[in-house]
Amino acid sequence: MRKIYAFITMVSLAVLTSCDAWLDVKPYDKMAQDELLSSEAGYMKLLNGIYIELNRDMLYGGAMSVEMIEIMGGAYVIGTDNSVWGNYADLAEYEYGTDYWRARLNETWNKAYSLILNCNLLLENLETTDVRFTGDNYKIIKGEALALRAMLHFDMLRLFGPVYSRNPEMLSIPYYKKYSVVPNERLAASEVAAEITRDLHEARILLANDPVRTSGTMTSAPSDGSSAFMYYRNLRLNYYAVTALLARSALYFGDNDAAYKYSTEVIDAAQEVFPFVDRNLVSGSPEDPDRIFSSEVIFALTHSQRNTVFKGYFDPSRIPNYVFRMDNDLMSNVIYGGGAVTGGSQDDYRYRVNWVATGANRYFYKYSDMVDSGSITNTMIPMIRLGEMYLIAAESRSADLEAGVSYVNRLREARGVSKLPTLTRKTLQYEYIRELYGEGQLFFMYKRMFSPVIVSSSDSRNPQPSDAIFVVPLPSSETDN
Repeated sequence: MRKIYAFITMVSLAVLTSCDAWLDVKPYDKMAQDELLSSEAGYMKLLNGIYIELNRDMLYGGAMSVEMIEIMGGAYVIGTDNSVWGNYADLAEYEYGTDYWRARLNETWNKAYSLILNCNLLLENLETTDVRFTGDNYKIIKGEALALRAMLHFDMLRLFGPVYSRNPEMLSIPYYKKYSVVPNERLAASEVAAEITRDLHEARILLANDPVRTSGTMTSAPSDGSSAFMYYRNLRLNYYAVTALLARSALYFGDNDAAYKYSTEVIDAAQEVFPFVDRNLVSGSPEDPDRIFSSEVIFALTHSQRNTVFKGYFDPSRIPNYVFRMDNDLMSNVIYGGGAVTGGSQDDYRYRVNWVATGANRYFYKYSDMVDSGSITNTMIPMIRLGEMYLIAAESRSADLEAGVSYVNRLREARGVSKLPTLTRKTLQYEYIRELYGEGQLFFMYKRMFSPVIVSSSDSRNPQPSDAIFVVPLPSSETDN
């Protein structure tokens, strides 16, 4: 086992001085495990490598953010012409068993578990190392690695596990807590939930002295040229990001009290750390708007070639090739229309900056390049944002949602739209769509609520909830084991 090489193959990072400083690494290819684990800097490189690998297409650089998982969440119009849409037509019909989608789902599963293995490699060696760490670096490294392990397991459970609200004791996925290439037994979903929660709680304790709590996100490199490892805290699973993951997972696992507790803790801290975006940065300079509302992003990946995400999936110049976009009637008349029924308004900042008209259609521009291409904001792929915490607080506050309307209205005020007099599950779903579109969370929302997937302004055309839609078959790489 000692001769196994860590996975790290660093991507080219020729984009930003600030990004390079955050990573604080040189390109490595199959760096020997012993070499990585012999110094504090080696542990930092291994941890940074895991973050970088999250950007792969089969994970959050594509499949689990803007592509596969969003199609499953009904976010895009997918046509039936195979010459244009190819295998996407099958996925839009939830045909998971085709050779193509079985292979793609295998890739996502295998990559997630390979990163979990590397988290465990790091964690196990931390327990026995004689390396001396500076300040709180030991706790920060361990806390982030535990949180990464929990996050990856959580997303595999949400994707491949049962509908938790209906079958928490159903056999689901394995939970790996040790560095091993021997397959582990699958656990009941409730057991996986307990492991995820345990890891996140431990990570949160370890991150108690995270500098994000005293100095904010620190989104610039240190001026004295020292290591930037403890900077750019919104590009790492910082203390508040772990707290937000606890809120997200608690809601999914049906623990509304915990979901409310953790979401409101983040909300209470946000004014100082993750404030709502300045209106002038969104609507005041339309030639270069902050489309991702970067000040509100609690945790993001930094993708040096993020514009390729826009070019590959959303750029209208790709026509007649496929271009992902929302159904125009659904967008204009329901999601960003519909008045009190849906809470939609075309005055919404999210509509005005993220949707650009070309001809009769509007196209999704959240991930397009900013004019200031050297900004770290230009590389960010949001993983957790403040708006979701307001929606979790609203959803978890009471069974009838009435007591939660104030949280939704505080979010709506920050988006330039009027307050709602009351809140229903349907209007809450529309708010989730407006806030989290293109960030890989919609399918999981419908699965959690076990509700129809909104793909059309006509309810009769919306796929109805079922295990066939929401329970994705385990990859053959797991079932063969």
